[in-house]
Amino acid sequence: MKGMPIHTLTAAILAVFAAPILAEEQTFTLGEIVVSEPNTVADVTLSNTLTAEQIERIGAKTAAEVLDFVPGVYVARNVKGESSLTMQGFQQDRVLILLDGVPYYETNYGKLDLNQIPAAIIAKVEVTKGASSVLYGPNGMGGVVNIITHKGGEGVSGNLGASAGLYGYNTQTASISMGKNGFSLFGAVERRAQDATRMSSDFDPYLAVIKDWDGLSGLPKEAILEDGGKRENSHLDATNLWLRGGYANDTTEIYASVFHMDTERGRPVNTKAAKVMSDFSWFADIPEYQDTGIDLNGLHRLNDTLTLRGMAYYHYHTDTYRSFNNPEHDVALADSVFSDYSLGGALFLDAQLADWHRLSMSVNYKNDVHKGKTDGFGDVPSEPWMRSELDTWSVAVEDKMELGNLSLVAGLAWHRQVVQEDYSNAIKENNDSDTFDPMLGASYRLSPDTRLYASVAQKTRFATFSEMYDRDAGNAFDLKPERNLSYNLGWEQQFRAPWLNHLQLGLFYHDISDKIAVVESGDDAIIDNIGKARFYGVELTTHSQLTETLGLTFDYSYTYARNRSEDRESDYFRDVPENAVTAIFDWSLPRWDMDANLNIRYKNNILLTDYDSTTKEENVWEDNVLTVDVGVRKYLVSNFKVYLNLTNLFDEFHYEGYGMPNEGRAFELGVDYRF
Repeated sequence: MKGMPIHTLTAAILAVFAAPILAEEQTFTLGEIVVSEPNTVADVTLSNTLTAEQIERIGAKTAAEVLDFVPGVYVARNVKGESSLTMQGFQQDRVLILLDGVPYYETNYGKLDLNQIPAAIIAKVEVTKGASSVLYGPNGMGGVVNIITHKGGEGVSGNLGASAGLYGYNTQTASISMGKNGFSLFGAVERRAQDATRMSSDFDPYLAVIKDWDGLSGLPKEAILEDGGKRENSHLDATNLWLRGGYANDTTEIYASVFHMDTERGRPVNTKAAKVMSDFSWFADIPEYQDTGIDLNGLHRLNDTLTLRGMAYYHYHTDTYRSFNNPEHDVALADSVFSDYSLGGALFLDAQLADWHRLSMSVNYKNDVHKGKTDGFGDVPSEPWMRSELDTWSVAVEDKMELGNLSLVAGLAWHRQVVQEDYSNAIKENNDSDTFDPMLGASYRLSPDTRLYASVAQKTRFATFSEMYDRDAGNAFDLKPERNLSYNLGWEQQFRAPWLNHLQLGLFYHDISDKIAVVESGDDAIIDNIGKARFYGVELTTHSQLTETLGLTFDYSYTYARNRSEDRESDYFRDVPENAVTAIFDWSLPRWDMDANLNIRYKNNILLTDYDSTTKEENVWEDNVLTVDVGVRKYLVSNFKVYLNLTNLFDEFHYEGYGMPNEGRAFELGVDYRF
């Protein structure tokens, strides 16, 4: 790996040495009421929370940008240009993403583009790592991310906002909140669009390897696909609608939510490689990427002891991937179309057996359906819909006891997945899976300011449709669930010194078995449960108030992620930084009705690819990544402000994923009016 640049090293050292001079944590009072579920395990494992005000200060516009500021979480771009996260070494399809407690994913690959969720609707984000609650169900091997959205409050309020930036970047947002006599309504609409993003000035054009199976592109075997300046094929047009209504009194709460997220965008070219086949190509647009959902949430307090909670949901996802023969998109080859839905629900019974004893039980069920087809153009033949369906059941019990300074949490969950149908019915008979997931955690308060915690948990992740069946090769695979034995140990301390207020230090260890991996078998590749992996590391979070007007939040994480599978091609996993540092300075100037923030992020030793079959590159690393963002807000009157966000202030260049360069220096100038 290359040595660390001087300016990168300097910024990292400054951030590290600034950590000991931290002080009082800022307390934010939200004007919005949020929907959340009781989490009985948040105090026995590593967890983080970001509020709406913190999200606004860092200038995030999507859930992906929000989560990139959470310790232990890293957001990268895949070859389709979608943003997805890794958390403590786990890829997004092994982390349970919830939207107001409801699973949020597409059924084929088990994950969705996190840029699809607008930050404007987020009230807070709760991230629980490792030993997350057993009540959530399976597929949270690495933990749970719960994105909690706004709901209406008393009276009438709302906001209007707009912003603009480089290359046609623009946003428009509007929301309204109403409430009276227990009834409430929250609605929001957001539109984001851009003609292109800007490349860093430090980007050097790269001679990409082009693999053209049928000679359709007319391109040489190597060519420059991205020459800098405007990012090729990076246009975007996204519209998001959100509506929640409900009623609440002393004993009952009922809410209904409807959302529609619609994105049309280009697939930015990969600067390293390109593939062109008769019906699929890396030169593509995504003319449709939609998520539509209806969620129902309810709560009823039966008496002083028992509370019944429930939820039901229907989520529909469709996307179209349109392949072209070359970067100029001269000839459309085919549309790859997905049409998926998830239908499910859960019931929770909470029993407050005593002031010190709480027992919770849950039953979860979901039905997942994936349909895919190819619509060919010209001489490319079309294929009919190919359908897959499965059911997942989960039953869990979780017990929490408060025994003086000692808190104990114990849980046990049973999960079952049954494949009802696959593309060929080849795996229907033998792909029933049952698992048991126990967990145990403890928290002990040594003093009012000092708390220690520890937990151990077994976690399950079932195979996705894309892993069960290889459509191109026509192979079906009978796979066992992946398993993770997770350990967590931590210390949380409140300080009364003027230079340090709050500190959380956590250690984690994950032992993964039956990991699903691709195995070379002669000239073919099969998928099997041969994988083993080990992730461990440390996370440190502190909060401070350096002066009356200057605050600082500092995060550091170290992640050791290694592949321990037999006959492995690499010891490492992609898109997992070894070291990561985030320092956020918040500066308030009440006299001038202004505030500002400075965000410094540093990450190193990130594997972009272990092996690329097109370029034949092995173990491509991003050694050092430093980004600095600045935001300034000026309140012209109490409810009207103008703001300026500068991202990647020093125009640093790096890759956010293999062949996916980052955006260069950019700005956003906006206004926001609240009533």
